[in-house]
Amino acid sequence: MSDPQVRAGARPLRILASGVNFGWGSAGKLSSVLRALGSRAELEVTGIGTELGRPVLGGLGIARWRTVDASDAAAVDALVAELAPDLALVVLDPELATALQSAGCPVIYVDSLPFLWTEHDPVPGDVELYCAQRTLPLPPAAESALGRVRNLTWVPPIVPDSAGLSRAALRAENTATGRDAGLAVLNLGGLHSPVTGSTDDSYQRLVLGPALEALSAVGVERVVITGNLAPDTVVPSPGSMTVDVRRCAHDEFVELLLRAGRIMTSPGLTTVLEIAAVGRSAVLLPPQNLSQVLNGDLVEHACSAQLRTSWPLQVLTRASIDAWHREGEEYAVERIRARLATACANHLRDIVTRELTTDLEKGLALLADGAPSFARIAQDFGGAERVAEEILSRWAAAAVA
Repeated sequence: MSDPQVRAGARPLRILASGVNFGWGSAGKLSSVLRALGSRAELEVTGIGTELGRPVLGGLGIARWRTVDASDAAAVDALVAELAPDLALVVLDPELATALQSAGCPVIYVDSLPFLWTEHDPVPGDVELYCAQRTLPLPPAAESALGRVRNLTWVPPIVPDSAGLSRAALRAENTATGRDAGLAVLNLGGLHSPVTGSTDDSYQRLVLGPALEALSAVGVERVVITGNLAPDTVVPSPGSMTVDVRRCAHDEFVELLLRAGRIMTSPGLTTVLEIAAVGRSAVLLPPQNLSQVLNGDLVEHACSAQLRTSWPLQVLTRASIDAWHREGEEYAVERIRARLATACANHLRDIVTRELTTDLEKGLALLADGAPSFARIAQDFGGAERVAEEILSRWAAAAVA
């Protein structure tokens, strides 16, 4: 397909774009795919929902934002009739994907966590195309869940402009001395979800102190805290360290990954893959939710267990998490969050602070010694381009028909 715009009548591709309101990973995926699309065709993008992830999507030229209740079929039908989209790009929101497809809008669905699902989790099996991101092997429960999908295709990890990031990674490897040794990125990710709302701050209260103490102990002078924290959030600043809290647009965050001397992050899969794509390593904070537990497995197996930080056994055990997982992702997330809230409110807080500080310092020591690059996680990071190609081929085919 050499010229999709000509085949589609030389007009913009009208697309609805939406990510689930759980953290910021889905917004990162949307950003990567929309940028890949925008380099190939003129777009007219309407954002749907994605309230949590909107700070990540700055600079993408999204024409408007709308909200709709996916359970209200009449409202979804009316939205599709009004906007007349060519298709929808939906990341990790099965209810909305099913509703839009039923309303006659072809849906390209992106599942970045296919290894997570069980029979208890919703899977939009009848969408136009279901793009599953290939990372961790599928356990039997996930294989069974994905067996319900009619049009399944596997894509490599979805990151921004994989070719451009590969060049950037090569430059970074050859000019490591050009990094800012005194600068660290401390990424907390999207933080909130439908399970926690916007008021549960247990995670950041448990991890911020130990993380900053560990960074200070290795001589970091400046820390940029990224993620869904309010810019006026008051955080501890050990010693003479300066701390800057930011909500970064996606391209700004990737630039920080390239420039920082050290990276410490919550183990969201999108961030882990973006660190991998630029050839860097990072120390993982303990997990906030079920997927982050499994993402830690990915880093441990491909790189080093020392780069992964777990909660003290008095807070969470892997056996408990695995048992909860068998009851579905939402069930597990609710219980993980409840345990973190309990630890934040009682005597376990001191134990958490002590153990996390020690473990994070060990991970930073490995970074200083030359930790294995996260690039070992995957051989191909061209998932955004693959999804964009699938979208454009369907658009062109529809125009010809």
